[in-house]
Amino acid sequence: MTTDIKPRAANKSDYSQLAVFLNSRIKIHRHLDWRATLDWLGYQPFWILEQNSHIQALLAFPPDIPDVYWVRLFAVSCAYSAEKTWDKLFPKALKSQPFKPESTIVILAYLDWLKEILLTRGWQERQRVILLKWSGSFPETLKNPKGIIIRPMLYSDLQQVARIDHVSFESIWRHSTNAIMRAFGQSSYSTVAEHEEKVIAYQISHSEILRAHLARLAIVPDFRNKGIGTALVQDMLSHFHKLWIGEITVNTQLNNYASIRLYKKLGFTITKESYPILAYLH
Repeated sequence: MTTDIKPRAANKSDYSQLAVFLNSRIKIHRHLDWRATLDWLGYQPFWILEQNSHIQALLAFPPDIPDVYWVRLFAVSCAYSAEKTWDKLFPKALKSQPFKPESTIVILAYLDWLKEILLTRGWQERQRVILLKWSGSFPETLKNPKGIIIRPMLYSDLQQVARIDHVSFESIWRHSTNAIMRAFGQSSYSTVAEHEEKVIAYQISHSEILRAHLARLAIVPDFRNKGIGTALVQDMLSHFHKLWIGEITVNTQLNNYASIRLYKKLGFTITKESYPILAYLH
């Protein structure tokens, strides 16, 4: 790289130039996110590398919830070294943010070239995400657990859904209320389970053409192991099956044995597709 390249924090005035850059010839990692890429502009850390006022790379890992920083975007011009670019941007972005000892920086490393960069710089695999695919066959008919009603999710449910999300997942997998609202707005089929008029579980799924994906499933801890997750997933499968959607998938963690048992019971099989969650050790 030439010496006149400099990193700096991005701001909203960079929007147009960033939009052009993201449609140019680049290597890019995008986090699987409910927000559009440039919706994160204005939140930090969001850094760019520029040469003669032209953007050549960017790195963004702003938090959705406090102290959890997913790498949401890393893009570099094909004319530049991805390794050297990372080494320019990441330390600057890191120093710009008042990280706490408990802060977590993680990435879904689905691209081999980026995974190799990070593993040689001290990042370590924290978890592994696997993909399961529905076989297209229903198990024996299951009724809703006694006293449980499954109905479409409403906008008025979202605060309760966000609270369920918070108590159901470890910190790196939690969503903010804003993220839940976006997920609901982009979903194809979202439902809640009610007990005595109180929402105690939910699922959010999306679809395109002949494919559907279960994006989110959570049950209040006190109501687990009562068949509620099974009822929610089976209802989702029935909904998409009636629409002639043949491919239905779900992701979970390799060590989430309870989820894997649930999905297998309902006709899902584990595929060979899996990706590491890498964490930065600071």
